[in-house]
Formats: sequence, structure tokens, C-alpha cells
Amino acid sequence: MKILSALFLLLSVSPAFSFDLQSLDLSAIKALEPAAVSAPSAPKAASQHIWMSVQHNASFKEAQANDWGARIETRVRETFKDSYDVSMRTDSDSTWASVRKSGSYYSLSGAGLYLNMSGSNGSYFVNGNVTENGKTTMVSVNISKRFDDFSYNVFGSGLNLYTDRNSINGNFDSERFSKKAVAAVTSLLLAVQVEKSQPKPEAKAAKNAERIWLTIRPGFGGWNTVEASDPFARINVNLRKIFDKEYDAEIETDNNRQWGRVSGFFSRRLELRAGRTDLRMEEWAGRWEITGSVETQGVETGEKGVRLEMRDRFGDGSFYIWEDGIRLNIDRNGISGDVDTKLYPKEVVGAITALVMTYQQINLPQQPH
Repeated sequence: MKILSALFLLLSVSPAFSFDLQSLDLSAIKALEPAAVSAPSAPKAASQHIWMSVQHNASFKEAQANDWGARIETRVRETFKDSYDVSMRTDSDSTWASVRKSGSYYSLSGAGLYLNMSGSNGSYFVNGNVTENGKTTMVSVNISKRFDDFSYNVFGSGLNLYTDRNSINGNFDSERFSKKAVAAVTSLLLAVQVEKSQPKPEAKAAKNAERIWLTIRPGFGGWNTVEASDPFARINVNLRKIFDKEYDAEIETDNNRQWGRVSGFFSRRLELRAGRTDLRMEEWAGRWEITGSVETQGVETGEKGVRLEMRDRFGDGSFYIWEDGIRLNIDRNGISGDVDTKLYPKEVVGAITALVMTYQQINLPQQPH
């Protein structure tokens, strides 16, 4: 437009150059104007926020962190002195690992996992590699203590986290740092927190609390299709497929053994019958109810009435039960949590395990070795 203004000014002061404006080709004038410069497109953001809730159970020497929105979860449990079992979940992938400590040196190892952490006085350095979906992430992370044994700054290439006793939050670059790598670094932090935790007096006084950690795996020896066992709590559950959606069940708790059958003929309902046990697992409007009665022996022989709500977590055979006296986290690889055996005897846990494993076998069966 500056060019057009100059032409008008020239015509007004110089009559000798007057001519018919209508004959002027405006398109030619527009061609003289500078071309518009397109704004550069914003780079695609790869940063993903994370907010993990952390729960500690000092009396059982265990800690758990999860962000169900980001689909990242990890549980760390001390099995022996300076030795920890780790269960990690990212999206639909589950991984078992272990942490070993020697002096001030920690090592995390498992399928696709190899990390080392060393340091002192609350400052650590983590390095190693994590493989997920065929892609290997090189991990190089610094950890520095903030206030106490639960509060740290975690920063490195593609990772930036802040931790306290109840949460782990921050962000990570999903193109440079995988979810499995986030869970692995978090597991090392939880191992340190478990080591530093001291049980409260009231936690030591809980006489009826029982820690449950059932491992689910394909069966061995030909009798059973799938089995779950916790040798410390003395709970074992075996399933054998009889017909489509029908399984024989063997449930062993302490010195009590029951045989029964689980039927899943209805698409959203399963039924367990074993002696005087009659327990059902049924879906109602997106949630599950476990109702009925379970035959019990030992301290309280008889039948225990059960009415519990079970929530679906990821839609892949994983659930959780969080009610007074019983808190269980369930996935295809295990069932873990705390149970007040005075309110819910071990036979109830075994019966719930049989129902859940049958559901998993019908919908997402364990693959044989």
C-alpha cells in the first residue's frame, strides 16, 4: 500500500504525469508488495505430566506409587534385609524385578531392566538402561535430598520429578524417557524410603492384619491350568479348565482345603460353589459386586457373609478392592494388599482369588510356558 500512496502523491504534484487510474493494473501493484511470511509451526510437545500417589505400609515394609491416569504403577516390598521385590506396571505391560543393596550401592534388575544407583548423604546418581517395546532408554539421573528421607529432587535427561511422603510429581519427555524407565527410577526411590521407614507403635500392635502377596502364573504338572500362591500367608488356589467357561477349583488356606467349581456361563457373572461356599462376582453398571457366603474353619468355623465392591482399573483384568478390613490390588500377575483376617478370613481371600482368576482365564488367559 505504500507504493500506491506514493503514486497518488506523484500524480497530485505532477500534472504532466496524469493518466487514467482505471487503466492501472492493481494486480501488478500487489505483486510489488512483500510476500506475507507464515509463522513457524509450534513443535509438537513430548512432555508428559505425572502425579503419582504414594502409600506406605511401614509395618509390612512396603511402598506403592501409582498414577492411574498415566497408567504407571510400581510396588516395592522388602523380602529380606537389603533385598526387595518389585512389581511394575506401565500401560498393559507388567514386569517383575528386584532391588539389591550392598553398602551404599543399589542395583535394580529384571526383564529389560538394568539400573545402578550409588551415593551418600541423600545424594544419588542413577545410570543404566531400560528396554520397552523394543526401544532402549539410556538412563542418567541425579537425585538430591530436600527435607527428609522421603523428599527428593530428581532431574536428568528427559526427567524432572519432586517427591515427598505422599506423592511423586513432575514431568518426563516421552520421546527420551519411557514410562517403564520412570517406573524403574521410582522403584529405586521407594526402596530407599522403605529402608528408611520405621513402623509406628500402633502398626506393630495390629495383630489381625495379614499381608497378602499372591503370585498368579500358569500351572505346572498338568493338573491345573493356572495357579496363585503366597507361601508366607499360606494361601494357594489352583484352577483346571473342565469346559468352556467352567473350572474346577482347589483352594488351600493354612491347613484347610476345599474343592469346588467356578462357572462363568453368564457373560458378566461368575459363581463359585465349594462345600458351603456360594460366592458370586457380578458386574452392575460398570462396577463389580462380590456377594454371598464363604465356609470358614479354624478360629471361627462357620460361614462368613461377604458383600464387597470391586472396581475395574484398566479394563484388562485388573481390579482393586478398598474397603474397611480389606485392601487388595489385582492384576493378571498377582493379588496383593492388607487383610484383617478377623473380619475377612483367608478362605474369603482364596474364594475371591478363584473368581478373579477365572474371569482372567476366560477373557485374558495366562499363556503357558
